[in-house]
Amino acid sequence: MESKKEGKGLRPVIHVLEDKCVNCHRCIMVCPAKMCNNGAGNIVDHHSDLCIGCGECISACTHHARIGLDDFDSFMKDLKNGTPIVAIVAPAVAASFQGKYLNINGLLKSLGVKGIFDVSFGAELTVKSYLDFMKKKKPRTVIAQPCPAIVSFIEMYRPELIPYLAPADSPMMHTMKMIKRYYPEYRNHRIAAISPCYAKRREFDACGMGDYNVTFNSIQRYLDGRGESISVYPEKDYDNPPAERAVLFSSPGGLMRTVGRYDPDVTAHTRKIEGSPEVYHYFAHLSKSIEKGSAPVYPLIDCLNCHMGCNGGAGTGNRGKHLDDIESLVEKRAQEVREKYRPRGLSKLFRKSKLEKFLDAHWEEGLYGRSYVSRSEVFKKWVISPSRTDIDAMFVQMHKTKPGDILNCGACGYRSCEQMAVAIINGLNKRENCQYYVEFEKNLINEQKLKETVNSVLNHVLEEMDKSTKGISSLSKGISAAAEHVLSSSSAIEEMVKNIHSIDTTLEHNAATVFKLNESSAEGKKRIDKIGELISDVSSQADSLIQSCQVIGDIADQTSILGMNAAIEAAHAGESIGKGFAVVAGEIRKLAENSGRQAKEISTSLGNIKALIDNSRDSSANAREQFEAIVSLIAAVKDEAASIKGAMDAQSSGGSHVVRSLNEINNLIIKIRDESAILRSSGETIVRDIHSLKAI
Repeated sequence: MESKKEGKGLRPVIHVLEDKCVNCHRCIMVCPAKMCNNGAGNIVDHHSDLCIGCGECISACTHHARIGLDDFDSFMKDLKNGTPIVAIVAPAVAASFQGKYLNINGLLKSLGVKGIFDVSFGAELTVKSYLDFMKKKKPRTVIAQPCPAIVSFIEMYRPELIPYLAPADSPMMHTMKMIKRYYPEYRNHRIAAISPCYAKRREFDACGMGDYNVTFNSIQRYLDGRGESISVYPEKDYDNPPAERAVLFSSPGGLMRTVGRYDPDVTAHTRKIEGSPEVYHYFAHLSKSIEKGSAPVYPLIDCLNCHMGCNGGAGTGNRGKHLDDIESLVEKRAQEVREKYRPRGLSKLFRKSKLEKFLDAHWEEGLYGRSYVSRSEVFKKWVISPSRTDIDAMFVQMHKTKPGDILNCGACGYRSCEQMAVAIINGLNKRENCQYYVEFEKNLINEQKLKETVNSVLNHVLEEMDKSTKGISSLSKGISAAAEHVLSSSSAIEEMVKNIHSIDTTLEHNAATVFKLNESSAEGKKRIDKIGELISDVSSQADSLIQSCQVIGDIADQTSILGMNAAIEAAHAGESIGKGFAVVAGEIRKLAENSGRQAKEISTSLGNIKALIDNSRDSSANAREQFEAIVSLIAAVKDEAASIKGAMDAQSSGGSHVVRSLNEINNLIIKIRDESAILRSSGETIVRDIHSLKAI
């Protein structure tokens, strides 16, 4: 991002590698300033003029898209070209190189650095400057300013706190000014700060002193590139007097502990606060608390940007390590340097006075003063402060129209939805980076796609519903016609079943009659058989009578012959005897004639009777055969009648079942007819609703 500020802007200390940035907004999330980032494009760009240089984004970016900028390359180049350079080394060096802080001096000497100074001694001078100012001016509170990120934050975003910033240089600047003032052999040398912080470059520019900011990370990369350990370089002492407890300045509370040498109750007078965002939240609201009279509670504010102090600065490799592992190295050094000032046969007061003599020899009033400038105009030039109406209008564009839509989720990287809206209004971000907006838009797109899909489906459904409605209407008519046919068929079948029942009843009567006829025919057959037997007996008796008549006829013939013989004999006997005998013989002959004639008539009659009896017997035999046929037929009729009755019973039962089924079918058809009418009505309603739905 190009600076729009007229003239020279702040020197960049953070660089964005665009090919690695994934626009995740994590950098914005950890940034105390927020508005120095531009997320309006495909990456999150960086605005140097609004950046405080804290380096939080460097550690937060897991994609390594942000890197810190220092002067290592130009430092090495100038050393190679023979440029005379001295170095000042920050006290955090002990925490960054496994306690091998003096070996760093050996490395620097091997590179061609002429002199090496301990910034811890500059920190001792800083404490002296602070105490002198507080003693003489008795300020309401003093905000410590060793951290350039906090100074930039106050100058740019909270200029109302500038009056409370300590009007004294940082330990590094004290050291640089000390060299220029008290080490004339190095007065014209360039100064390289070996530091844990990328923001120090800003301080050097502001104070007009300091030529190179070389971070511990760059030195470590140099060693790694050569495959070397810092231990291969010899220990070299500093060119300035040793510090005492100010070697703790790089740790949180280091200033407070150093002041404690002069004020044992310093903790009761000091606000110790460090780490982002806590320290910035504190300063963001400090001026209001001061206006209300509730702050400051403490006259000294010992503050640092990093949670681990300078020991965990953005220019170190210590971020993410355990605090005790890091601070133990600094504490060990503190014990070592304090040994140099421990009384040995002399009074403690004398030893302390010796340190004070060193400090007095390198300090003078007015030498280490520092002034500050408000950079708020730069911020105002870049970032407008929108009105409530503007913010609400942006909320509408972000689809945030209800209090419940203001999620303040922080997914965009900002602390609140309002801060995100301000960034968008200023062109520093875009709505598409708001999770709520994206979800809302996604739902709108999905709704549009859904609407298009629904309309397509509805059109298809309408076509099918139209077909279905027509089909249902036709079906309804068919069902109604079927219902009428079923009702008609049901009536006909019911009548048929009634007729079947009537036939069945008749068959039952016929069966009874046939049964009786069968019994009667059987009885008649028996009687005919009996008559046949009687006729046979009569025929036999007739034969006997005929034979008897024949015998009688024969007797009559013999009697007639006897009569004739008697007559003859009577004739022979004479008239007297024969006359009476002739009469008898005549009578006998008459009787014989009459008997023969009667016998013949009886025989003839009996022959006729026998012929009739024989005819009757034949007729009886024929009748018996016919009766037997009749009986057989009657039995067959009875069996057929029984079979017919069984069939009719089955048909009657089946007919009843059919009638019941037809009744059920009829009921179902009526129900289907009613349901189809309802379905047709529902279909018409659905069609109307679909048309209404399409109109939405």
